[in-house]
Amino acid sequence: MNRFIISAALLLFLPQQMFAQQRPISTLVTKEVQLSGISIPDLDVSRPLESKKSVMLAVIASLIVPGMGELYAGSFETGKYYLIAESGLWITYSGFRMHSNWLLQDAQTFASQHADANFINKDDQYSVNIGNFNTTSEYNDAKSRNREYDLIYQPTRPEYGWNWDTDANRLRFKDMRIHSGEVKNNAKFVIGAIVVNHLLSAFSAGKKTAAYNQSLSSMDNVELHSYTLNNGSQVYGWEISITTHF
Repeated sequence: MNRFIISAALLLFLPQQMFAQQRPISTLVTKEVQLSGISIPDLDVSRPLESKKSVMLAVIASLIVPGMGELYAGSFETGKYYLIAESGLWITYSGFRMHSNWLLQDAQTFASQHADANFINKDDQYSVNIGNFNTTSEYNDAKSRNREYDLIYQPTRPEYGWNWDTDANRLRFKDMRIHSGEVKNNAKFVIGAIVVNHLLSAFSAGKKTAAYNQSLSSMDNVELHSYTLNNGSQVYGWEISITTHF
């Protein structure tokens, strides 16, 4: 084991004699101070004990909320960008979904006015069929020719009927519905970006925590000691020793 000591002496008074002693600061209290009930504590320059942090906990924290793992590791300067990105992505996702719903509602309102269509308790396929066929009869004839009898809208269920006033309005509705679907798909891409942001933050948090633990391990080999430089009751300086073990 190699050992080196770096000593720094700070002179408070000029030495009165050639020889000095090293004594704890608390032993240098004069009689007058002792009688007055005042005490001087020893100088403590030792490094506070710090425990290592869990890499797994940091990773899980960032998987749940990006940036929280970095905060746990003491590196929120990096983690704050993942948290900001998370907020922005969710706002973008909400904006796409709201816009998509507005476009779809506008399309359905348009179809109700020009095709007498009823969208209550209907699935997305119903909207697709309305955009592809002018009337319910035209749709049922096409399904019969393809022998897709299970997809035919029965006459006993008039709530599934529609009849476009013009073919141009049908095509306009179709375009409106498709545009709504495209905006909704954009929201799905944002969800993918959110997942990637969680994974990147978790990876970063794991690295930051591991680096923090590594720094603690290197500091375990460093010792700090302090001494007073005195001649009798007269203090003229103090000394700090830093010892490193390899």
